[in-house]
Amino acid sequence: MEIRQIKTGFFYKDRILSPYSVFGLMLIYTIAAALCYTAIKAGLKFSPPIYFAGLRTLIGGSSLILLLIVLRKPILPRRDLIKWIIPVGLISTTITFGFMFSSPEFTGAGIASVLGNSQPLTIIILAAIFLNEKITLIKMVALISGMVGIVLISIEAFMGEETNAFIGAMLATGTSSGAAITAVMLKRLKPAGDLISFTGWQLIAGSIPLLAGSFFFESQSTVAWSGVFWGLVIFLGLIGTALAEIIWFWLLQKYDAGKLSLYLFLIPVFGLLIAFFVFGETLQILEIIGIIIVISAIGLSVINEFGLNRFKEH
Repeated sequence: MEIRQIKTGFFYKDRILSPYSVFGLMLIYTIAAALCYTAIKAGLKFSPPIYFAGLRTLIGGSSLILLLIVLRKPILPRRDLIKWIIPVGLISTTITFGFMFSSPEFTGAGIASVLGNSQPLTIIILAAIFLNEKITLIKMVALISGMVGIVLISIEAFMGEETNAFIGAMLATGTSSGAAITAVMLKRLKPAGDLISFTGWQLIAGSIPLLAGSFFFESQSTVAWSGVFWGLVIFLGLIGTALAEIIWFWLLQKYDAGKLSLYLFLIPVFGLLIAFFVFGETLQILEIIGIIIVISAIGLSVINEFGLNRFKEH
Protein backbone atom coordinates (compact mmCIF):
# COMPACT_ATOMS: atom_id res chain seq x y z
CA MET A 1 0.00 0.00 0.00
CA GLU A 2 1.37 3.39 -0.94
CA ILE A 3 1.97 5.78 1.92
CA ARG A 4 1.49 9.42 1.06
CA GLN A 5 1.57 12.65 3.04
CA ILE A 6 -1.68 14.61 3.20
CA LYS A 7 -2.15 18.31 3.73
CA THR A 8 -4.17 17.96 6.90
CA GLY A 9 -1.51 16.06 8.78
CA PHE A 10 1.87 14.40 8.60
CA PHE A 11 3.06 10.86 8.92
CA TYR A 12 5.59 9.31 11.23
CA LYS A 13 6.94 6.13 9.67
CA ASP A 14 3.75 4.46 8.50
CA ARG A 15 1.34 6.33 10.75
CA ILE A 16 -0.39 9.59 9.96
CA LEU A 17 -0.60 12.13 12.75
CA SER A 18 -3.72 14.16 12.14
CA PRO A 19 -4.31 17.82 13.02
CA TYR A 20 -6.42 16.55 15.93
CA SER A 21 -3.35 14.85 17.39
CA VAL A 22 -1.24 17.95 16.81
CA PHE A 23 -3.90 20.04 18.56
CA GLY A 24 -4.01 17.63 21.51
CA LEU A 25 -0.24 17.46 21.90
CA MET A 26 0.10 21.24 21.75
CA LEU A 27 -2.61 21.59 24.41
CA ILE A 28 -0.61 19.25 26.66
CA TYR A 29 2.54 21.27 25.96
CA THR A 30 0.99 24.69 26.58
CA ILE A 31 -0.81 23.58 29.77
CA ALA A 32 2.45 22.11 31.09
CA ALA A 33 4.29 25.34 30.22
CA ALA A 34 1.64 27.42 32.00
CA LEU A 35 1.93 25.23 35.10
CA CYS A 36 5.70 25.71 34.92
CA TYR A 37 5.41 29.48 35.33
CA THR A 38 3.35 28.93 38.47
CA ALA A 39 5.87 26.39 39.76
CA ILE A 40 8.79 28.73 39.00
CA LYS A 41 7.12 31.57 40.89
CA ALA A 42 6.60 29.28 43.89
CA GLY A 43 10.09 27.79 43.72
CA LEU A 44 11.92 31.13 43.65
CA LYS A 45 10.93 31.53 47.29
CA PHE A 46 13.22 28.60 48.10
CA SER A 47 16.13 29.03 45.69
CA PRO A 48 18.09 31.68 43.76
CA PRO A 49 16.99 31.75 40.10
CA ILE A 50 20.09 30.57 38.23
CA TYR A 51 20.62 27.61 40.56
CA PHE A 52 16.94 26.74 40.28
CA ALA A 53 17.16 26.82 36.47
CA GLY A 54 20.30 24.69 36.45
CA LEU A 55 18.82 22.11 38.79
CA ARG A 56 15.63 21.89 36.73
CA THR A 57 17.41 21.35 33.43
CA LEU A 58 19.97 18.92 34.88
CA ILE A 59 17.16 16.73 36.26
CA GLY A 60 15.24 17.00 33.00
CA GLY A 61 18.22 16.00 30.85
CA SER A 62 19.38 13.24 33.20
CA SER A 63 15.90 11.70 33.28
CA LEU A 64 15.91 11.40 29.47
CA ILE A 65 19.30 9.69 29.43
CA LEU A 66 18.17 7.39 32.26
CA LEU A 67 15.06 6.52 30.22
CA LEU A 68 17.27 5.45 27.31
CA ILE A 69 19.37 3.30 29.66
CA VAL A 70 16.25 1.61 31.05
CA LEU A 71 14.93 1.00 27.53
CA ARG A 72 18.39 -0.23 26.44
CA LYS A 73 18.59 2.33 23.68
CA PRO A 74 21.76 4.15 22.53
CA ILE A 75 22.45 7.08 24.84
CA LEU A 76 24.51 9.03 22.31
CA PRO A 77 22.98 10.67 19.23
CA ARG A 78 24.40 10.08 15.76
CA ARG A 79 27.85 11.50 15.08
CA ASP A 80 26.78 14.56 13.07
CA LEU A 81 24.55 15.70 15.96
CA ILE A 82 27.14 15.42 18.73
CA LYS A 83 28.94 18.61 17.65
CA TRP A 84 25.66 20.51 18.04
CA ILE A 85 25.00 19.46 21.64
CA ILE A 86 26.93 22.34 23.21
CA PRO A 87 25.72 25.12 20.85
CA VAL A 88 22.10 24.05 21.19
CA GLY A 89 22.55 23.55 24.94
CA LEU A 90 23.89 27.08 25.37
CA ILE A 91 21.01 28.65 23.41
CA SER A 92 18.14 26.34 24.32
CA THR A 93 19.03 25.70 27.95
CA THR A 94 21.60 28.15 29.35
CA ILE A 95 20.21 31.32 27.75
CA THR A 96 16.52 30.44 27.51
CA PHE A 97 16.08 28.97 30.98
CA GLY A 98 18.61 31.26 32.64
CA PHE A 99 16.85 34.36 31.36
CA MET A 100 13.42 32.86 32.07
CA PHE A 101 14.23 32.33 35.76
CA SER A 102 16.10 35.62 36.17
CA SER A 103 13.66 38.06 34.52
CA PRO A 104 11.10 38.08 37.40
CA GLU A 105 13.75 39.67 39.64
CA PHE A 106 13.98 42.75 37.43
CA THR A 107 10.54 43.30 35.98
CA GLY A 108 6.89 42.76 36.70
CA ALA A 109 4.54 40.30 35.11
CA GLY A 110 3.49 42.66 32.31
CA ILE A 111 6.74 43.02 30.39
CA ALA A 112 7.81 39.45 31.20
CA SER A 113 4.52 38.07 29.90
CA VAL A 114 4.45 40.03 26.64
CA LEU A 115 8.13 39.76 25.70
CA GLY A 116 8.52 36.26 27.10
CA ASN A 117 5.63 35.12 24.91
CA SER A 118 6.59 36.96 21.73
CA GLN A 119 8.18 33.73 20.53
CA PRO A 120 5.58 33.13 17.75
CA LEU A 121 6.57 36.40 16.07
CA THR A 122 10.26 35.48 16.11
CA ILE A 123 9.65 31.90 15.00
CA ILE A 124 7.46 32.91 12.05
CA ILE A 125 10.08 35.40 10.83
CA LEU A 126 13.01 33.00 11.30
CA ALA A 127 11.06 30.12 9.74
CA ALA A 128 10.33 32.26 6.69
CA ILE A 129 14.03 33.18 6.33
CA PHE A 130 15.73 29.86 7.13
CA LEU A 131 13.05 27.22 6.55
CA ASN A 132 11.25 28.74 3.56
CA GLU A 133 7.92 28.61 5.36
CA LYS A 134 5.27 30.89 3.90
CA ILE A 135 3.82 33.78 5.91
CA THR A 136 0.19 33.40 4.88
CA LEU A 137 -2.56 35.93 5.47
CA ILE A 138 -4.26 33.64 8.00
CA LYS A 139 -0.98 33.20 9.86
CA MET A 140 -0.39 36.96 10.00
CA VAL A 141 -3.94 37.73 11.18
CA ALA A 142 -3.67 35.06 13.88
CA LEU A 143 -0.23 36.35 14.91
CA ILE A 144 -1.31 39.99 15.19
CA SER A 145 -4.50 39.02 17.05
CA GLY A 146 -2.52 36.87 19.44
CA MET A 147 -0.06 39.67 20.21
CA VAL A 148 -2.95 42.09 20.82
CA GLY A 149 -4.50 39.58 23.19
CA ILE A 150 -1.24 39.14 25.13
CA VAL A 151 -0.87 42.92 25.49
CA LEU A 152 -4.44 43.21 26.84
CA ILE A 153 -3.84 40.36 29.25
CA SER A 154 -0.70 42.08 30.56
CA ILE A 155 -1.70 45.74 30.42
CA GLU A 156 -2.70 45.92 34.09
CA ALA A 157 0.70 44.62 35.12
CA PHE A 158 2.48 47.23 32.99
CA MET A 159 1.28 49.93 35.38
CA GLY A 160 3.37 48.59 38.23
CA GLU A 161 6.69 47.79 36.57
CA GLU A 162 9.82 48.20 38.67
CA THR A 163 12.76 50.55 38.08
CA ASN A 164 14.91 47.80 36.57
CA ALA A 165 12.23 47.00 33.99
CA PHE A 166 14.65 47.52 31.08
CA ILE A 167 16.94 44.76 32.33
CA GLY A 168 13.93 42.53 32.86
CA ALA A 169 12.69 43.33 29.37
CA MET A 170 16.01 42.29 27.85
CA LEU A 171 16.00 39.05 29.82
CA ALA A 172 12.41 38.28 28.80
CA THR A 173 13.28 39.03 25.17
CA GLY A 174 16.27 36.72 25.48
CA THR A 175 13.98 33.96 26.71
CA SER A 176 11.68 34.13 23.69
CA SER A 177 14.54 34.71 21.24
CA GLY A 178 16.53 31.75 22.56
CA ALA A 179 13.49 29.48 22.34
CA ALA A 180 12.71 30.68 18.81
CA ILE A 181 16.27 30.13 17.57
CA THR A 182 16.25 26.67 19.12
CA ALA A 183 13.03 25.79 17.32
CA VAL A 184 14.55 26.67 13.94
CA MET A 185 17.84 24.89 14.75
CA LEU A 186 16.05 21.68 15.77
CA LYS A 187 13.96 21.73 12.64
CA ARG A 188 17.10 22.09 10.51
CA LEU A 189 19.08 19.44 12.44
CA LYS A 190 16.30 16.81 12.23
CA PRO A 191 17.45 14.55 15.09
CA ALA A 192 14.61 12.09 14.26
CA GLY A 193 15.25 8.83 16.13
CA ASP A 194 18.00 10.49 18.19
CA LEU A 195 15.65 13.16 19.55
CA ILE A 196 15.56 11.87 23.14
CA SER A 197 19.33 11.45 23.45
CA PHE A 198 20.07 14.78 21.76
CA THR A 199 17.54 16.63 23.92
CA GLY A 200 18.84 14.99 27.09
CA TRP A 201 22.48 15.81 26.44
CA GLN A 202 21.83 19.40 25.37
CA LEU A 203 19.85 19.93 28.59
CA ILE A 204 22.74 18.53 30.64
CA ALA A 205 25.31 20.55 28.68
CA GLY A 206 23.27 23.73 29.11
CA SER A 207 22.73 23.14 32.83
CA ILE A 208 26.48 23.15 33.59
CA PRO A 209 27.02 26.89 32.83
CA LEU A 210 23.90 27.67 34.86
CA LEU A 211 25.17 25.79 37.92
CA ALA A 212 28.65 27.27 37.46
CA GLY A 213 27.16 30.75 37.15
CA SER A 214 25.18 30.20 40.30
CA PHE A 215 28.37 29.20 42.15
CA PHE A 216 30.05 32.50 41.21
CA PHE A 217 27.12 34.93 41.29
CA GLU A 218 24.74 33.44 43.86
CA SER A 219 27.23 32.24 46.46
CA GLN A 220 25.67 34.52 49.08
CA SER A 221 22.23 33.01 48.54
CA THR A 222 21.00 29.86 50.21
CA VAL A 223 18.60 27.13 49.13
CA ALA A 224 15.76 26.27 51.49
CA TRP A 225 15.56 22.53 50.90
CA SER A 226 12.14 21.14 51.63
CA GLY A 227 9.64 18.61 50.36
CA VAL A 228 7.77 21.36 48.54
CA PHE A 229 10.87 22.59 46.77
CA TRP A 230 11.90 19.08 45.72
CA GLY A 231 8.38 18.48 44.43
CA LEU A 232 8.55 21.64 42.34
CA VAL A 233 12.00 20.77 40.97
CA ILE A 234 10.96 17.22 40.06
CA PHE A 235 7.77 18.44 38.38
CA LEU A 236 9.67 21.09 36.42
CA GLY A 237 12.42 18.66 35.49
CA LEU A 238 10.31 15.69 34.44
CA ILE A 239 7.07 17.22 33.16
CA GLY A 240 7.93 20.84 32.41
CA THR A 241 11.29 20.10 30.81
CA ALA A 242 11.83 16.49 29.71
CA LEU A 243 8.28 15.68 28.56
CA ALA A 244 7.43 19.16 27.29
CA GLU A 245 10.61 19.57 25.25
CA ILE A 246 10.26 16.12 23.66
CA ILE A 247 6.68 16.95 22.59
CA TRP A 248 7.68 20.37 21.22
CA PHE A 249 10.85 19.24 19.45
CA TRP A 250 9.17 16.15 18.00
CA LEU A 251 6.31 18.18 16.55
CA LEU A 252 8.76 20.73 15.14
CA GLN A 253 10.40 18.00 13.08
CA LYS A 254 7.09 17.08 11.49
CA TYR A 255 5.04 20.23 11.24
CA ASP A 256 5.13 23.87 10.14
CA ALA A 257 7.03 25.78 12.84
CA GLY A 258 5.08 29.00 12.27
CA LYS A 259 1.70 27.31 12.71
CA LEU A 260 2.85 25.44 15.81
CA SER A 261 4.19 28.65 17.35
CA LEU A 262 0.74 30.26 17.34
CA TYR A 263 -0.34 27.78 20.00
CA LEU A 264 2.22 29.33 22.34
CA PHE A 265 -0.10 32.30 22.82
CA LEU A 266 -2.20 29.92 24.93
CA ILE A 267 0.47 29.71 27.65
CA PRO A 268 -0.40 33.01 29.42
CA VAL A 269 -4.11 32.27 28.86
CA PHE A 270 -3.81 28.94 30.67
CA GLY A 271 -1.67 30.67 33.29
CA LEU A 272 -4.49 33.13 34.05
CA LEU A 273 -7.11 30.39 34.07
CA ILE A 274 -5.03 28.29 36.47
CA ALA A 275 -4.65 31.30 38.75
CA PHE A 276 -8.41 31.88 38.56
CA PHE A 277 -9.64 28.33 39.14
CA VAL A 278 -6.88 27.03 41.46
CA PHE A 279 -5.77 30.09 43.40
CA GLY A 280 -8.98 32.13 43.25
CA GLU A 281 -7.38 35.17 41.61
CA THR A 282 -9.75 37.67 39.99
CA LEU A 283 -9.83 38.14 36.24
CA GLN A 284 -9.98 41.77 35.10
CA ILE A 285 -12.15 42.80 32.15
CA LEU A 286 -9.13 43.48 29.90
CA GLU A 287 -7.71 40.08 30.76
CA ILE A 288 -10.99 38.43 29.80
CA ILE A 289 -11.06 40.32 26.49
CA GLY A 290 -7.43 39.35 25.89
CA ILE A 291 -8.22 35.69 26.56
CA ILE A 292 -11.12 35.80 24.09
CA ILE A 293 -8.92 37.41 21.42
CA VAL A 294 -6.11 34.88 21.90
CA ILE A 295 -8.47 31.92 21.76
CA SER A 296 -10.10 33.41 18.65
CA ALA A 297 -6.68 33.80 17.02
CA ILE A 298 -5.78 30.18 17.75
CA GLY A 299 -9.23 29.12 16.62
CA LEU A 300 -8.77 30.93 13.30
CA SER A 301 -5.54 29.07 12.64
CA VAL A 302 -6.98 25.71 13.73
CA ILE A 303 -10.16 26.09 11.68
CA ASN A 304 -8.08 27.03 8.67
CA GLU A 305 -5.88 23.97 9.16
CA PHE A 306 -8.77 21.58 9.84
CA GLY A 307 -11.36 22.97 7.48
CA LEU A 308 -9.85 24.63 4.44
CA ASN A 309 -7.23 21.96 3.81
CA ARG A 310 -9.85 19.25 4.13
CA PHE A 311 -12.11 21.20 1.75
CA LYS A 312 -9.26 21.41 -0.78
CA GLU A 313 -8.79 17.65 -0.65
CA HIS A 314 -12.43 17.06 -1.56
